Amino acid sequence: MKIGLPSNQAKIYLSLLENGPQFLQEISRSAGIKRTTLYAIIEKMIAKDLIGVEIKRKRKRYFAVDPEHFLSRMREQRFFLQALMPQLKTLFEKQGAGNRVQVYDTINGLRNILEEIISLNPEKEELLTIEGDIRQALRIGFDFWKELLAEKKRLGIPSRTIIPSGEKEEFIIRDHKIKLRTSAFLRDFKIMLYLYADKSAIMIPADTLCIVIENKKIKDALAALFEIIWRRSKPWR
Repeated sequence: MKIGLPSNQAKIYLSLLENGPQFLQEISRSAGIKRTTLYAIIEKMIAKDLIGVEIKRKRKRYFAVDPEHFLSRMREQRFFLQALMPQLKTLFEKQGAGNRVQVYDTINGLRNILEEIISLNPEKEELLTIEGDIRQALRIGFDFWKELLAEKKRLGIPSRTIIPSGEKEEFIIRDHKIKLRTSAFLRDFKIMLYLYADKSAIMIPADTLCIVIENKKIKDALAALFEIIWRRSKPWR
């Protein structure tokens, strides 16, 4: 899944690698996918050269293509992407990359944005965050948060975070470089706000929704608002 395979395709590919060639019904059992939807998924995988077909007892039996072939194809795609990159960047810049709004509404989308917040900070600029619904944010995955914050600590990215007063200690992960304050104004604040690079990420964990605005003026204005709340907040514990 990390290399771009949808969940069901990853399950089918791994099942065929582990169990060898299988008929449709066998794949349905081993991969845990309903047979009614299986055929359409397999057709897409055949088109990607992930699996092949052989005839056994007048029936189609499917097998996993050698992973080395899969890797070779990925290298080829990367080569073509690198060759096209100058033209793609030109098109990207023409449409005003400095003013964009992107919306994410899946758990993976939220995870990708959180990872981007860390990866887009090579200069170790201070990260400003307001985390108003930590309990719901943990739905993204406690282990994911631990790994993300460990990476933040490894990179040495400083940050200041404001959380609602009365937040439970069990929801606070503090084993990374952070200055933490609490504010009574945020008791009913149910969003997570992240200010980084020239972007503002507004995340509503309860709705699995994140809006990312790439605009320096908006980011600077929200940063100024953050500073006002920070000055009026109290140190955590």
